[in-house]
Order: sequence, then structure tokens, then C-alpha cells
Amino acid sequence: MYLLVNNIFILATIVTALLSTSSLQAADKSQSDKSKPIITQQADIKFHPAPGLPPGAMIALLRGDISKPVPYTLRLKLPNCYVIPSHWHTNAEEVTVLSGTFNVGLGDTIDTTKSTALTAGGFQLVPRKANHYVWSKGTTVVQLDGMGPRDTNFVNPKELIPLFTKNDQCPKA
Repeated sequence: MYLLVNNIFILATIVTALLSTSSLQAADKSQSDKSKPIITQQADIKFHPAPGLPPGAMIALLRGDISKPVPYTLRLKLPNCYVIPSHWHTNAEEVTVLSGTFNVGLGDTIDTTKSTALTAGGFQLVPRKANHYVWSKGTTVVQLDGMGPRDTNFVNPKELIPLFTKNDQCPKA
């Protein structure tokens, strides 16, 4: 049974990533003239399901192409108590909290005693290949800036499987 669930998880992740990455790249085609400024009203930002994450996380690409070695800016919207287990990225990531509370920590597993609650205006620079985890308190929107290609590598992918059925329990602080 576990093998079946794991295979379904892997297949769902691959399909979601392919579909979502295509739509994220397509959203950026209007920015083909790099010599012009990018000006976007909040009402014009369209969120889509975040690739490779359990249901509930939404993403919007503001600039760049996350599959190429170019600068990108994206927004991530998380519902209350949404957990993203320990993971790392090949490149450094700059995180600015726009709304809500974004709890961040470093390590291989979630440890709320070692996490820091960032509220609107808070900032985090995540070094490349640093194992880190996050969880939201209240609906939370963060802006992520970095250099592509952007990836997310989970320290223990098995931690994600139960989150695909239920990801609304806040870690005990």
C-alpha cells in the first residue's frame, strides 16, 4: 500500500510540476521586451496551484523563468497552518513577508522551538543548499526572489505524503 501511495505521489508531483511550470513560463511571455519596466497591480496578479506542493499553496510568477538561469520574482500564498517540510534549493532565496505570519527555521525536521515568526515586512535570506522548513499562521503571502533555475529538494520526501490529504494542522509552538 505504501509503495502505491508513494508512486501516486511521485506521479502527481511530476504531472503538477510539468503543467504548472508551463503555465508559469507562459505567464512571463508578455515580458519579452527586457528593456521595459515591469509594472503590475496587485489585482492583476493571478495565483495558480504551486507545483510539487500539497493542495492549498498558490504561486504567481511576477518576472523571469524559473527553469532558466535568470532572476525571478514570485509570490507564494499559503493558507492557515500550511506546512512545507524541510527542503533546500540549489540557489539562494530571498524571502519577504507581505502578509500573515511565516514561521521559518533551519534543520532537517520542523522544530518550532528553533523557528522564527516573521510578520509583514520580515525578511529571510536562505543560503543555497541550506535545509529549512516553513509553516504559516493565518493566510500568508511571501515574495521570493532569486536566480533560476529554481528547484525544491525535500530532505525526506515521505513527510509530504500525509500532507497531500491533510495540511491544516499548525505545528505546536
